[in-house]
Amino acid sequence: MSELSTTRSKSWFSHHRFWTAVLVVLGLLLITLALLQFLPVSVDDQSVANPANGHEEALARVAAIQEAEVAGGEINPVCETTLMTHGEKTDNAIIFFHGFTSCPEQFRELGQQMFDEGYNVYIPRMPHHGKLDRSQEALLPTTAEELAAFATDTISIAQGLGDEVVVSGLSGGGTIASWIAQKHEDVDKAVIVAPFLGIGFIPTPLNRVVSRIIDDIPNIDMWWDPATKADNPFTAPYSYPGYPLHALAEYLRLGFATQDAARSEKPAVASIMVINNKHDDSVNNGITDQLVAAWKAHGEEFLRTYEFEDALGLPHDLITPTREDGNPAVVYPVIVDSIETN
Repeated sequence: MSELSTTRSKSWFSHHRFWTAVLVVLGLLLITLALLQFLPVSVDDQSVANPANGHEEALARVAAIQEAEVAGGEINPVCETTLMTHGEKTDNAIIFFHGFTSCPEQFRELGQQMFDEGYNVYIPRMPHHGKLDRSQEALLPTTAEELAAFATDTISIAQGLGDEVVVSGLSGGGTIASWIAQKHEDVDKAVIVAPFLGIGFIPTPLNRVVSRIIDDIPNIDMWWDPATKADNPFTAPYSYPGYPLHALAEYLRLGFATQDAARSEKPAVASIMVINNKHDDSVNNGITDQLVAAWKAHGEEFLRTYEFEDALGLPHDLITPTREDGNPAVVYPVIVDSIETN
């Protein structure tokens, strides 16, 4: 009976070669998807911290960055690396990481508020952002390793600006702040705002698969709004109206590497605040919740969360003060309180 069944099976496959091929392809596809989903994501961060030895050295390093930005002639003047200093090292310094495709100008008003509170404020221009040429190609060289090294260098400068260092970031800047929260014990607090850890319209279980696929296929340039393209009314004049998918995928890779590390290691930063926007459909809040859950598994004493209600109708870009659909009067006090509360 066994031999007969085997013969019939062989006969079916030999007589249905098309469906046999379909089944083989589907099987290989399922195996590939499983590997893409469950294989760990890594970032080969070989950067080494080099803390600034005091306020004057921190100023000199920032000045060198600013001089290079001006000398290159490619950077929009409002997007140059920004430093607000009280002329000496203060008790607290804060780093604001702007959003993906935006620039330091996005955080200038909130930065001024923190400066008025006595903080030295550092708003670095993230790699490949803020160029006068706002085409998608500007961000194409982005890698997760570059972002990790940028984080290390930025924190090293901030060590000379404040006795305690706080980092905060929105969207792609929130991705970097999440990485820092997991990896950098030389930071005292992280306030992570609507981090870009996953794509909003893609189901949570498929995000990791999609991010790996778009990182491996040939690059595709995208518009934030395919209808209005470069004339998107919600894009600030200093922001890029589009982006390359490969750059997007590299921010996701940094985020997934953070999540994977969080599953096995307690975060390095001793105080973390995660702020979500329930109305946000640009980022995937489900993946942010997964990272929060991974952190909570190591204890909850260091972690706080906050969520802006859906009824507020807030956009993904919570920070840019000139957005007509924004509400800084509601958002800024929450962030300021999160920064200042122990």
